Amino acid sequence: MPMCGTAPTVTAEFTQRAANLGSFFCPAPRRRERKADFMGRAWPVLVLLALTQFCASWGSLTIIGVQVEMRAGLGISADAIAALVWSYSFGIAVGALLAQVVIGHWPRRMVLLTSMSLLGLGACGLGMAQNWEQAMVARVIMAIGGASIMPTTTVIATSIVPESQRPAALAVVFTGLTVSLILALPIASFVGTALGWRAAWFVSGGAAFVATVGLAWGVPRGVRGTRASWQAMRTIIADRATMLSIITTLLLIAGGFLTFAMISFWLVEVAGTPRWIVVPALLASGIASTAGNAISAPFLRVIGRDNTIIFGMVFTAGCFLVLWILPQAYWLALAAFVLVGLGWSLCLAPLQARLVATSGPRAQLALAINASAFFGGQGLGALAGGSVYETFGPVLMPLFSLLVLAFATALFIAAKSIPSTLLDQKHPANSA
Repeated sequence: MPMCGTAPTVTAEFTQRAANLGSFFCPAPRRRERKADFMGRAWPVLVLLALTQFCASWGSLTIIGVQVEMRAGLGISADAIAALVWSYSFGIAVGALLAQVVIGHWPRRMVLLTSMSLLGLGACGLGMAQNWEQAMVARVIMAIGGASIMPTTTVIATSIVPESQRPAALAVVFTGLTVSLILALPIASFVGTALGWRAAWFVSGGAAFVATVGLAWGVPRGVRGTRASWQAMRTIIADRATMLSIITTLLLIAGGFLTFAMISFWLVEVAGTPRWIVVPALLASGIASTAGNAISAPFLRVIGRDNTIIFGMVFTAGCFLVLWILPQAYWLALAAFVLVGLGWSLCLAPLQARLVATSGPRAQLALAINASAFFGGQGLGALAGGSVYETFGPVLMPLFSLLVLAFATALFIAAKSIPSTLLDQKHPANSA
C-alpha cells in the first residue's frame, strides 16, 4: 500500500542512473516528448521495483509450498508449521505501521536495501535451520525486512515519474505482486519436491539478494517519506464506516487463510491428492486469484461496489462449503479450491475503493492500515488453521473458513450504510 508522504522531484542522480540502467535493459530512442522520455528512463527502475515486490511475496508464500516437507525435515507438528506462517504475517502487520511512525522519514533507498537484505538473510536462515526455534528466528528476520517493502516501492515508483504517469508506474510495480500469486507457490513447491525444502528457501533468499544488487545499482537516492502520527491512525480507527472495510478485509483474509495456510495438508490428507498435483493446483489457484482481480472492475460497473463485495464473499463461502461437504469428489474439490482464489480476490479492489471513498483525505494512511489488516488476517487465519488442524484434523478446516466468511458477510450487510465521519475533516500535515 502507498507509503504516506510527498513525492519529490526526480534528481539528477536518478536521470543518470536510469539512463545507464535503461541502456542495459532496453535502449530507448532519442527524446521526442518530455513525458514519454521520462517514463522511458524510469522503466528499468520500475521493473526492479516489480522484481522486489515479487521476491517479497515469494518469501512470504514459500512456506505454504513446502510445509509438508518442512514438517518431516524438522520433525515438528503441523501446528508448529502454522506458527511459522502466522508469526511472519503478524510481524508484517505490526511492522508496517511501526515503520511509518518510526522510520517513515528515512531515505527510501536505504530502507529498501536494508529490508531486502534482511528478507534474503532470513530466507537463507530458514534453509539452514536445524530446529523450530532457529526457523522462527529466521522467520522473524524475514518479517522485519518485509514490513516496509510494499509501501517503500510505492513511494519510490511515484517519485521518479511525473504525476500523470504515476498510475502506469504503479501498475508496473504491482505486476510483481500479481505475478507472484501465480508463480511463487508453484516454484516453491516444485523446488521443494525436486531438491528438498531447504533448497526452496535458498532459491527464495538468493532471488532477494539478486534484487538487492539491482536496487543498489538502479534506485536513486534522495527519495524520502513522511512520518505518520498515532493521532491520525486513531482518527481513522474511530470512523465506523472506514473500519468496516478494514475489518471486512481482515475477516475475509483470515477466513480464507484458515484453510489456505494448511492447504498442502488438506489436499494430501483429506482430498487424497497425489503430492505432484499440489504444484499445478497452486498454480491454478494463483491464476484464478489474478482473474478475480481482473474481473472485479466489470462486476463493479454492473452490480455496484458493495454488491460485488457481498457476491465475492458469498461465492468464496460456497467454495468452502463444497470443500467441507464433498472433499472426496476429487475434481469438484480441486475446482472449488481453485475458485476460492477467484472469489476472495474479487472482493479486494472494491474493498479498497470503498476504503478510499469513506476515508477521504486520509485515504493513504487508511490504505496502510488496511494493508496491516490484510497481513493480520493472514496471521489470524494461519493461527486458527493450525489450531483446528491439531484439535479436529484437516477435514473441518473448510467449515471454520465458511463460518468466518459467513460472519464477515453478515457484518458487512448489516453495517454497510453507516456514514463516514472523515469526509468533512481537514487533512493535517502530520497525518500522512
